[in-house]
Amino acid sequence: MTSLQTFALLSPEIVLVAAALVAFLGGAFAGIRHGWLVALIGILAALSLVGGQPGDGATVTSGGIRIDAFSTFVRWAVLGTGALLALVQSGDIFASAVSRGPGLHRGGTCEEAGTFLVMLAGLSLVGVAGDLVLLFIGLELVSIPTYVLLALKRTDARGQEAALKYFFLSLIASAVFLYGAATLYGIAGTTSLQGIATAIQSPAPVSSGMATVLLPVALGMTVVGAAFRLAAVPMHFYAPDVYEGTSPGNAAVLSTLPKLAGVVMLGRLLALGISAESETAGVGPAAVAHLDLFWQLTAVLAAVTMTVGNVMALWQNNLRRLLACSSIAHAGYLLVGIAVAAAAAATQAGQPLGDVAASDGRWTLALGGMTATLFYLATYMLPTAGIFGAIAYLGHRWPEWTATSGPRPPREEITSVGDLDGLASTNPVAAFAIALFVLSLAGIPPLPGFWGKLTLTVSALEVDWTSPVALGSRRTWFLSLAVILVLNAAIAAAYYLRIIAAMYFKSTKRGVQADGGLAGGLAMLACVALVILITIQPRSLLAAATRAGKTLTSPVPLATADLDTIPRP
Repeated sequence: MTSLQTFALLSPEIVLVAAALVAFLGGAFAGIRHGWLVALIGILAALSLVGGQPGDGATVTSGGIRIDAFSTFVRWAVLGTGALLALVQSGDIFASAVSRGPGLHRGGTCEEAGTFLVMLAGLSLVGVAGDLVLLFIGLELVSIPTYVLLALKRTDARGQEAALKYFFLSLIASAVFLYGAATLYGIAGTTSLQGIATAIQSPAPVSSGMATVLLPVALGMTVVGAAFRLAAVPMHFYAPDVYEGTSPGNAAVLSTLPKLAGVVMLGRLLALGISAESETAGVGPAAVAHLDLFWQLTAVLAAVTMTVGNVMALWQNNLRRLLACSSIAHAGYLLVGIAVAAAAAATQAGQPLGDVAASDGRWTLALGGMTATLFYLATYMLPTAGIFGAIAYLGHRWPEWTATSGPRPPREEITSVGDLDGLASTNPVAAFAIALFVLSLAGIPPLPGFWGKLTLTVSALEVDWTSPVALGSRRTWFLSLAVILVLNAAIAAAYYLRIIAAMYFKSTKRGVQADGGLAGGLAMLACVALVILITIQPRSLLAAATRAGKTLTSPVPLATADLDTIPRP
């Protein structure tokens, strides 16, 4: 039941919505022209409220809201990344590249800032949702503002084409996910995730038999919805066209925040098959079948997605298309840890009762899989936001024009890798920042991306480590997945190093204007500082990811929760 406690737990999301209303109404009626400043103030206020709520070790539920270490990690990731992206957005050049107007559209508009805040509120709601209805509402609060943001930022033909492509494909993905959610409701008779988990784990023959039949349908459709947000195969094909047609700020949003939503969706789906008492009492065959299918599906998607993304990126010369293909590959990396966690949980669920020693080791492995995914997600979002901030800051190329050659030609945005030729000589700070970001994304030690890829690889190698390697065995699956990950990291280094070669080893042809605004540069420098900080001291981030992963993969009974607020089937 909803109470005042529910609204208190949702206070960060309420603050974001209130800030969005201030931006909307202030821009329309009070003449406010600094919408992104309002957005930053709202995000900082929401961050202060998150810091005062229960998180580490405590689990509180009320009215379909679940606050635990996992939801706290998601909130910090949403708001922290959101603050950086707000800087990227406010420093972006939103005017079309074909515009001949002398003025630059700096600072964005209140409509854009308010829409972005609503998107952050929806994504944060996804992280704390303990109910299918709230989860779907949160996802729609992410999708719908994204359509608006894409349409507002670019009014030229390519921008509108990108917005329409994303709009129609997102509608399909949302509809498919909704069908999957309806199937889960049919299994349990409740929209509560806790109630659905109870029905799936039940050993009763009737409920277990129905769940076993319907779960493959539900899992397939919900994974498709998550794959769209991750830009994973087979829902990846929209990314290059949409990234190319939209602005750098919007590309930064699409490459980070939806991926966080996809990881949350998959994490909650995984938790449906993991019992809070599974260390002492077994679960039904439906839960075992759910986890087995889950790890097989995500392992295959991980291998295919990372390979397709990296191979596509090798052929790209357009900078934003290259980063879009890179984003697809990183979705594959993220799926590796989820597959490891599902495989370990499946082993635990299917083991004989009372096998406590094996239980401890397998729960540790499941924890390692989710920890690796969450840690890698954070180490991916920071440099990604930074590189798009750098692109937004650099703005346009210098035109090939003289006073005697006629009218000044239209401003041309930085579009290709070749536009960065010689950047180290004309803008060494931006060149250093971009080099740092791409080296981290490539997984070069000792940068954060290396530690992220290492944790994913080690977690995959630890699956059934004591079992013999045999054709079709689970150990063979994950050994192959680890090898594929390493090979793809080597492939990715080829196109990432091409960017560094252009900046440091080629001569300047036209140069860049660096006219994208100060905010984009501030976002770039903030990301540089955070990447260096995590490089020096990664333990804090890894500890936070471990606590969040433990909440999903080795849940404890909700001793601190109000169990009466959880609907029963």
